[in-house]
Amino acid sequence: MRAAFYECDITPPLGENMPGGYCENRAMDVFEPLYAKAVVIEDGDTYAAIVAIDTCEVNPQFHDVITKRVHEYTGISPESVCVHVVHTHKGAPTEHRPECGQGFDPCYTDVCMRRAADAIILAYKRLQDDVEAKFGCGTVEGISFNRNYVVEDGEIRSFSTGGKKFIRTLAGIDPELPVLTFMKDGKPIGAIISFACHLACTGKEVNGYSGDYAGILSQELKKQYGPEFISVFLIGAAGDINQRPNDPSRTIPPFWYREMGKFIAREAIRIIDTDSKPIGEGISIKKEQIDLPVRNVTLDEACRQIEKWAEQKAMMRLLNLAYYYTTNKLTHDLMWLQVIRIGKVCIYVMSGEIYVNFGLKLKKESPFEYNIVVSNSNSYGGYIPTPEAFAEGSDLYEISLCEGSRHAPEAGEMMVKRLLEMSKELYL
Repeated sequence: MRAAFYECDITPPLGENMPGGYCENRAMDVFEPLYAKAVVIEDGDTYAAIVAIDTCEVNPQFHDVITKRVHEYTGISPESVCVHVVHTHKGAPTEHRPECGQGFDPCYTDVCMRRAADAIILAYKRLQDDVEAKFGCGTVEGISFNRNYVVEDGEIRSFSTGGKKFIRTLAGIDPELPVLTFMKDGKPIGAIISFACHLACTGKEVNGYSGDYAGILSQELKKQYGPEFISVFLIGAAGDINQRPNDPSRTIPPFWYREMGKFIAREAIRIIDTDSKPIGEGISIKKEQIDLPVRNVTLDEACRQIEKWAEQKAMMRLLNLAYYYTTNKLTHDLMWLQVIRIGKVCIYVMSGEIYVNFGLKLKKESPFEYNIVVSNSNSYGGYIPTPEAFAEGSDLYEISLCEGSRHAPEAGEMMVKRLLEMSKELYL
C-alpha cells in the first residue's frame, strides 16, 4: 500500500463573511488557520483520495471543480475522490445564502477550490511505498449531546425546552472515535479521524476564523507526532448533535472547543499508540447519485406558517421559508453517495447534515468489521432528519422548510438503504 498526506492553508483575508448561524458574521481575527487537508491511498493501481475543507457547507461547484482538477493533474477518477467539508461555523466564505444576509467571495471561492484540489494533487506526488494502515476505535463521552428534546406536552424542540418540563432527548449520541492511521517504518505519518458533533462550538468570544475542535485536535497531534503529521478530520452523523448539555444548570466556559479538541486528541493518541490493528490490503470504491424527493408547500400553507412564525418572532425561520417558497423549483434533488473500502475498513460517505441514528444504523448493519460514517460530503444537502423528527408536535428548526432543510422525511432512510447495498456489493 502507498499513501501520503498534504495540507494547504486556505485562511482568507480578514473581513470575509463566515458561514453558519444564518446571519452576517465577519471575521476580525484568526484563532486557528484554515486548511484543506488531503490523503491519497493507492493499492494495486486503485486510488482513494479524500480532502477535508475548513468551511461550513459543500458549495455546489466544489465537487465538479475539484474532481476535474484532480483528474487533470493525477489521472485519479472523480469516483475515487471524496470532497468533504468539516462544517466549522468559523470557516471559509464559500456559500451564498442571500435569505439570511450571508454573501460570499467568488474570487476567494475559486482559489479555495483550486487549493483543495492541490492538496490532493500534492499528496499524490508524495506517495510513499510500504505504508501500513491500522484501525482503532475508542469512545469520547461527556462533550457531545443530542440537542432535540421531547417536553411535557409532547412537543419536540431544538436546543432548549422552552421552559417546559424535560422528558427525554429525541435520540442518543454516537460517542465512537474511529481512527485510521497510516504508518511508515513504524512511525505515524497521518490519520483519518471522525467524530459526531457539530463544529459550532466556538462561542461568541471567537470572532474570527477557527477550525473549531478539529483544528485543536490537529495541533495536539502535531505536538505528539511532529509537524509533518496530518490529521484529516471528517465529521460524522452529527445533524442533531452539539456540545451543549441538556442540563440547564451546566454552563459552557469560554473557548470550550479547545478543551474538546484536547480531550479528543488524548483518546486519538491512545488509539494510535496502543489500540490499533492492521486492516489488510485492497481498495474499492462505489460512488453514485441518488434521486431524493423534495418537500414543497402551497401558497396557503406557506402563509399560515409565516403568520405563525411572525407571531413567535421567529424571523430566521420566516425569512428562510419565504425565500425557499419564492425560489425553489425542484421536486427532487440529486445527491452523492459514496462507499470507500480500505482493507477491512468501510467509509460511508453521505451528503447533508445527517441525524445520528442514521449513522448508528449504518454501523450496526454494515457487513464490514470496521466502519466510519461521514456526512457533509460531495454535494449540499442541508439537514437530513429522521422520520421521528417530523412527528406531529415537532417544532424542530431542522425540519423548518427552507433551502437548508428541503428533503422529504423518507430521504435519510433511502440514503442509508442504498449505502448498505453498495457496501455489500464491495464486501462480496
